[in-house]
Amino acid sequence: MRAMRILLTTTVTAAVVLAAAPPAAAKWATTTRVSVSTTGFQSNDRSDDPAISADGRYVTFDSDASNLVPDDTNGVSDIFVRDRITGTTTRVSVSTTGDQANQFSRASAISADGRYVTYQSLATNLVPDDTNDEIDVFVRDRATGTTSRVSVSTNEYQANHYSELPAMSADGRYITYHSLATNLVPNDTNSAYDVFVRDQINGTTRRVSVSTAGDQGDGDSFDPAISADGRYVSYTSGASNLVPDDTNGDLTDVFVWDRTTGTTRRISVSTTGNQGDNSSFTSVLSADGGYVSYASDASNLVADDSNDATDIFVWNRATGTTRRISVSTTGNQGDNVSRSPAISASGRYVTYQSLATNLVPDDTNGVTDILVQDRITGTTRRVSVSTSGNQANQHSEFPAISADGRYISYQSPATNLVPDDTNGVTDIFVRNRGGF
Repeated sequence: MRAMRILLTTTVTAAVVLAAAPPAAAKWATTTRVSVSTTGFQSNDRSDDPAISADGRYVTFDSDASNLVPDDTNGVSDIFVRDRITGTTTRVSVSTTGDQANQFSRASAISADGRYVTYQSLATNLVPDDTNDEIDVFVRDRATGTTSRVSVSTNEYQANHYSELPAMSADGRYITYHSLATNLVPNDTNSAYDVFVRDQINGTTRRVSVSTAGDQGDGDSFDPAISADGRYVSYTSGASNLVPDDTNGDLTDVFVWDRTTGTTRRISVSTTGNQGDNSSFTSVLSADGGYVSYASDASNLVADDSNDATDIFVWNRATGTTRRISVSTTGNQGDNVSRSPAISASGRYVTYQSLATNLVPDDTNGVTDILVQDRITGTTRRVSVSTSGNQANQHSEFPAISADGRYISYQSPATNLVPDDTNGVTDIFVRNRGGF
């Protein structure tokens, strides 16, 4: 599970009331479990943190299970890819020669076509000369079967501190991550987490959590996301010197760096430009970077935000407007926290997890659900349900969404989303929203 993500605290009651039938628009929708072996065996340990390819065919996730592929004997979390078309499951956190990792691997991301998978790992045997004894970022080329280390300097020096939470451009060329290392770029003297981008083609590493003038941040910057073309990188930061007039103290804000212009902009502000009165975090971008979705505890980003709960927002680059997404179809604000957004390529669909009970009808399970809003029609629907429409009997978290918004993957320990779910652990599911 991604280390910097902020988890919802959920209390699961013993009895859960089942939901009514799904709306007619979702009548072709199905829910399947993907954290299974090629032969269909359910996992014997938990699986977490899914990512999904642009067309929804490939789903990557980390798992402590030892029975998803043959010869998994390392006793640690690995990264797997499920091909939903062929029904095969493969392990990708291995060396170029096929050796399994000697330490845990987590937090994967996948390229648009599913060829490249990036992830973090403490393993020392995935690439030669890995002697720093730190969590590094790696990338697996599934076409060539090669594994390389990403978290190195332009001169190929390995990082002197850990690197985590990678995200990847659509073609796999650009990989962004945060790191506490001080030797990835020159003049890194702030003793803070910074955000870096590795260009896999040119072999360069660049720090992007800097001001437009190039000043390094005076606070931690972390949890980056990247646009499809690699131009824009969004991230969370507690730094106060990345943009002018950042005076909201120790609160975290969401920033966007533009590779083309070299500028840094704070986007977790209201439409009128007011900075948030509480922290904002966990950002994601649409394919062209035109929309940025994020979670925030702030109450002054939109009018009439009075629920005293974390909400999901979307910033529109073209108009400079900020809109709250975690509302019901009728516009009611959530009565509990919403977090962990993901956004479709066009920015039309935003999915997120929520503990709110009033965003969709018949939400009586008292646990975190996965919801999706259509920003064009304004409708909000729940996707963490079974094919027959039954609501989950356990919490569902950390959604990922395909480019067109049709497929949404998430993790859940629920036992009633698919038949024969008897392993008693968190699994990875995919909701095919059919006719949307």
